[in-house]
Amino acid sequence: MYVRSLFFLLVLAVGNVGAVVSPVVAFNPDWNKIFTGESINLTCNVEAIMEGDVVYHWFKDEYWIHSGKTFTITSAKRSNSGIYQCQTSIGDRSDSARLEVHNGYAILQVPPNVYERDNLTLRCHHYPGNLAGQTIFYKNNEVIKDWGPEDELYIENIDMTSSSKYKCTKQVKHHLLYYQHSDEASISVQELFSLPTILLSSHSMVEGEPITLTCHTRISSLRQNTLLEFSFYQDGQNIQKFSSSNKYEIGSAKQRDAGDYKCEVKTSDDRIKKMSTILTVQVRSPGDNELFNQTEIEATSKPGTSHFIIAVSVTSLVLVLVLIVTALIFLYKARHVSNPRPSKAVDSEDPDDVTENIYTELDTNDRCQDSSQNPHKPIGTENQFVLI
Repeated sequence: MYVRSLFFLLVLAVGNVGAVVSPVVAFNPDWNKIFTGESINLTCNVEAIMEGDVVYHWFKDEYWIHSGKTFTITSAKRSNSGIYQCQTSIGDRSDSARLEVHNGYAILQVPPNVYERDNLTLRCHHYPGNLAGQTIFYKNNEVIKDWGPEDELYIENIDMTSSSKYKCTKQVKHHLLYYQHSDEASISVQELFSLPTILLSSHSMVEGEPITLTCHTRISSLRQNTLLEFSFYQDGQNIQKFSSSNKYEIGSAKQRDAGDYKCEVKTSDDRIKKMSTILTVQVRSPGDNELFNQTEIEATSKPGTSHFIIAVSVTSLVLVLVLIVTALIFLYKARHVSNPRPSKAVDSEDPDDVTENIYTELDTNDRCQDSSQNPHKPIGTENQFVLI
């Protein structure tokens, strides 16, 4: 059964070949806070066009809850608060979208996703069925809109500095009196598209060869339908006006094409413009290129200097060892020639010394005994007889 299910998913993925893009969860109305009893629609949006039947799955706090492109909450409960995601049968799971359901008297409603240069609307909403009085708005605890009957704050063309903590206080009537109720929300303004980078098709530009410059940027997955336009500059001069193409092509490079290049990206309504850093392009003549390549080839094919040093070191070591062995042999022979080994110990000594040594080695008691027995016998004669 498992193998069959896996095979079915594989066939489905192959049969629906197309650009696989992560889907996006969209709220309608576009608030991340609602009251209990209110309704909201969650839609799984996919910008890429895909052929065939696509199955949508919904998850809340990592658990599957629904199948279908739209998930509707008709009468919200506190239990509907949580993290929502959707996934298609041929794509990845979407980013998380948080929904909060409250049952108090006032909430500050803000869009779940805010981007630079958006027109932002904040709504200080009171519980349906209750009467409301005036409202005041704060940014970082400073009043930005004083007491008034309007329950919405409109901020046009926001930028990254608009990221902050906002709060509202609203007069809501209950128990026959108006009471002040407050709520706050943090807004983090996101970048619509990243700072562009200019890329070169090749690292080595040679005269006569084509050149392609690409202006690369990343747009938020939640705003894939935003139209961007691109422009290119060489040495500060515009060489290609804004268009939908992010490429600048040169069919046959020349020396005049060398220089500093930049590209600029903007939205089609001119609300956001961003310039890339400089890319320096050098164009060489074909001869310089051949010389460069030949030098590079020779450098790689020649034996390295390190190999030569190693060979010399090994040779020197062998020679030193030979010299040491030769010197040891020479010293050994020289010592034995200068001090030959005697054949007989007596021959190498002086006769007088031998006689003296023998006299020394004779036992004194024996000599005394002999002299007492034969006092007239010469001692020297007995000594000579001993030597014989």
